[in-house]
Amino acid sequence: MSAANLWEAFSRADLDPDAPALGDLTRRAAVVRVTELAGRLRAQGVRPAEAVGLQGPNQPEWVLGLLALTAVGACPLLLPADSPPAETRRLLRTAGARRTLVADPGEADGAVLRARDGGTDDGLVDDGITGADADSGPAAHASGTLVLVSSGSTGTPKLVARSPRSVLDEGVRYHHAGLARPDDRVLLPLPLSHAYALGWLAGALVAGAHVDPVPPRAVGAVHSRLRERATVLVTVPGLARVLARRRALTEDAPFPALRRVMAGAGYVDAELDALWTRTIGVGVSRNYGSSETGSVLWGDPGLPSGAVGGPMPGVRVDLLDPDGTPLPGQGAAQGELAVVLEDGSVHRLHDLADRDEHGVHRILGRARRGVVRRGARWVSTMEVESVLRAAPGVADVSVTATGPDDSDDQGLTVEYVPADADLAAPARVQAYARAELAPYKVPDSFRPRYRLRRSAVGKAQAAPVYRLARAARPGTTAEQVLAAALTELGLPAGLGHGGTAADLAGTAGLRADVLSPVLDTACALGLLVTDTASAGAPDAWAYSPDVVPAGRALAARVRGEAAGERPVLPGAPAGSPAAEKALRESVEGLLAEAAVDGALLEIGDGGAPPAADAEYGACVVLGGVHGPAAQLGSLAALLRPKGLLVVADAFVHDPLALTDDMSRTTAVRWLVDGHLHWWTTQELRAGLEAVGLRVEESRGAEQQAPYAILVARKPS
Repeated sequence: MSAANLWEAFSRADLDPDAPALGDLTRRAAVVRVTELAGRLRAQGVRPAEAVGLQGPNQPEWVLGLLALTAVGACPLLLPADSPPAETRRLLRTAGARRTLVADPGEADGAVLRARDGGTDDGLVDDGITGADADSGPAAHASGTLVLVSSGSTGTPKLVARSPRSVLDEGVRYHHAGLARPDDRVLLPLPLSHAYALGWLAGALVAGAHVDPVPPRAVGAVHSRLRERATVLVTVPGLARVLARRRALTEDAPFPALRRVMAGAGYVDAELDALWTRTIGVGVSRNYGSSETGSVLWGDPGLPSGAVGGPMPGVRVDLLDPDGTPLPGQGAAQGELAVVLEDGSVHRLHDLADRDEHGVHRILGRARRGVVRRGARWVSTMEVESVLRAAPGVADVSVTATGPDDSDDQGLTVEYVPADADLAAPARVQAYARAELAPYKVPDSFRPRYRLRRSAVGKAQAAPVYRLARAARPGTTAEQVLAAALTELGLPAGLGHGGTAADLAGTAGLRADVLSPVLDTACALGLLVTDTASAGAPDAWAYSPDVVPAGRALAARVRGEAAGERPVLPGAPAGSPAAEKALRESVEGLLAEAAVDGALLEIGDGGAPPAADAEYGACVVLGGVHGPAAQLGSLAALLRPKGLLVVADAFVHDPLALTDDMSRTTAVRWLVDGHLHWWTTQELRAGLEAVGLRVEESRGAEQQAPYAILVARKPS
């Protein structure tokens, strides 16, 4: 196309200026907003080819900011919205960027330009750092180059530069493939900073379609947009599973305007495709590509597990033999993926793939990480993950290779989150694997974890290295309790040099899955860091003698769990009497509305659930879902068919970013009272689904933070 960049594609004269174009904005209104913001950026000294960070929630304002930076010729660095400040500063330094445009719907002008240190002056500021004074960054880029943060498959962030032409070419692929049409309303509940979302955004802008960005996991917003006749839903496999199980979505299906659901940036299996077809009426299409190339393969619903279809228009996809020579282009083959783009550039994608006789590609995994050589056969870790995700009691799973990359007989290790320590005991998960997989695909070890770290689009991330924060001084009671516990466990000495949870647990004679939530909470409170730039060796922590008993209790509980002890369930959530009363009234109102059929059981005074010797029409758990003694499978077994499980408890929004005193106090209290397992409602939802319950909408306590109510029903 004739446009030179995304801004020219969006503002071209042949498009209807009064048609909806971006969220609730018409194209005319959006063009005015971008023009005004671009003028403000120029007035504040933003120049062509200058690297400027772009960060903010998934809202139309983010897209306006991207278009404005493009209009002035800057090089936008697309920062993940959920990056902690230390990581953001590191990425800015690496890119040589000294300012960040923060897209914020709450600001009067929708965006604010901040210096790298976070300071502002009347909304738009310059931090005074000249090009010569700035930290070293990458080589200079041409005007309008987009710089993406990619985790690749290693979990380590890296920067990838995409020229304006490269991004436009990807958009043209989507348009020419018929995936993005002029009359489409494209719904993007994805991190807009990710390459996958950027490609779809480019496709919609090139096609002249209506783009509707909403926050990731904003299920209610997705539901309302589908009812408002969104035509294309772009998602990732994990979110697609959540959406297809939401009662509100399935009861309103089919959505007459919805013509395509696209899942990319992850492994799509046939089960997910069938789930969407059965519940929503539209199967799941597939998308595959890389940060460097954009999307290069796609396929319609109905493909086998792991298959992603054929090449997108304008690109050539080859399979390479071990020597790097392209295999014949017709017929079945297996090799490393390589693509030739519109500009003639060749990219090796470092993924292994099968191609069948019809030209359909199936991704096996990374050439050195995701595909494991075991004897004379190859094993795809993604395939093994897909199978084990359906194991009873498994809420999340990650499979990795062990041993040298050039070994002919590598090992496989499974890390997984159990929803029930008995139901998903390592021996049981291993037995499931043996029943479902060929012997050479069965992993060697199965390790339960309290959480698997994943990026916003679901990619597994490497275990962090924890270090002492520079000059950390415990201030609040929660910080002091945790500092006392870490001191009691003898960890500060090891933390001075840094180590993973497994390293530190081994030195202290503990278990990594028990110690990890303690270390993560200490990071969220600022006592520890996972960023080497902020690490230090402070003086001994000072804390009040009043917190020592609580710190010792936490340390004793960690040691006890490492030795195999199980604490009793925590009691009902502590809080103000008014809040507790309102929470109980919400639960009672919900039960009255549900018309429970059968006896009612209430659990909330500590202790373990009763034996499943009776079936109840409903079970109410007030508190007590936090801990290994909270066997979600045992709770599910108490219910009769169609029975309800109602969980009312306190949750935090993000356990790795405890931003207020209430969430900090809540998290530390959980650690002291009973090992924290389900930090967020989303994690609890995954655990309940893993034990066979169907989770319905959360309701009743939305205005009673940090409390929430989840309702799950046992299938008939």
